[in-house]
Amino acid sequence: MTQQFFLKGLSRPVFETEFVSIFLDQSLKLLLLVWKRQITLAERKEGFLKGLELTRQHRLTAWLIDDLQLSIITPEEKEWVLTQFQEEASQTTIQKLAVVTPDFYPSLVANTEFTEKGKQGYQAKGIIQHEVFIDYSSALSWLLAPTEEAPDA
Repeated sequence: MTQQFFLKGLSRPVFETEFVSIFLDQSLKLLLLVWKRQITLAERKEGFLKGLELTRQHRLTAWLIDDLQLSIITPEEKEWVLTQFQEEASQTTIQKLAVVTPDFYPSLVANTEFTEKGKQGYQAKGIIQHEVFIDYSSALSWLLAPTEEAPDA
């Protein structure tokens, strides 16, 4: 499923600025956050915090973050995501968080450590599963697959 096909299935954004569009699919309990250009830390905070507000209102369980227009994430953004955002997100109904990034080797390599720290942080704080993809189809397949329950001890 391509980004264009998926977006056609959604009506207009529930929140939009010059740098982000947020869509909801309530039947799938899914929030789609699309960055429109390179963003600042303040803009990331605004988009993510609005996403968390919508998640609480609609009891959403899945996030798909479209990072295709981003070429860099600053150390300050990484720090904020790995601390404050993770803490707040872990107190919501989110179970899965998928990020779609450009298929650009230097970007993928540069963000590998950040991605691994993100996974560890989400797991340490709660039940959120976190994965990174280079296409919408794979991300949506993973997001919409049943969540695996932890085996009984």
